[in-house]
Amino acid sequence: MKRVSRVAGDQAPPDRGTESDMGAVIDLAGQALQLELAYLVTTEGKATVRVRGELDIATADQAYAYLRDVVDSQEGPVTMNLSELAFCDAAGLGVLARVAGHARRSGRSLELTGVRPALLKIMAITGMDETFPEIRNPSLSIISLPRQAAITSLG
Repeated sequence: MKRVSRVAGDQAPPDRGTESDMGAVIDLAGQALQLELAYLVTTEGKATVRVRGELDIATADQAYAYLRDVVDSQEGPVTMNLSELAFCDAAGLGVLARVAGHARRSGRSLELTGVRPALLKIMAITGMDETFPEIRNPSLSIISLPRQAAITSLG
C-alpha cells in the first residue's frame, strides 16, 4: 500500500499515519505554476518527494519548510526526485543544502535522483556533490570545453 498526502500553499504535511493525497503547490500572485512538491511513502517506509517546476528565491522558504517537515515525518529514507525540476537558482541550491543538513542532524537519510546535467555541473562546481555523493558521475568529472574555431587567412 502506498501513502500519499496533499496540502496547498504553505501548510505543512500531515503527521505520519495519515492516508491522503500529499503535495504542495506554490502559486504566486496568479502566475503560472512555480513549484509543485508531492511525496509518496511506500509500505516499506521509503518516502519519495517529487519536485516539479522552479526552485528559486520566490519558492525557497516554502519549499524548505515543506521538505523539512517531510524529513521530520519519516523514519525511513527520503529521496528527492528532481527529474521535473525545470530551474534551480542559488536560493534553490541553498534549500537542498539546508534540507540535507537538517536530515543529517536528525539522523535521517536524504538522497537525490533524476538530477539534470546542468544542475549536476553547478553542484560539482559549488562542492554540493560532497553533500550528495549519490549524484557523482565519473564522466562529469572531466568538463570538456567547446573547441575553438580555427582562423584561416583568405588572402
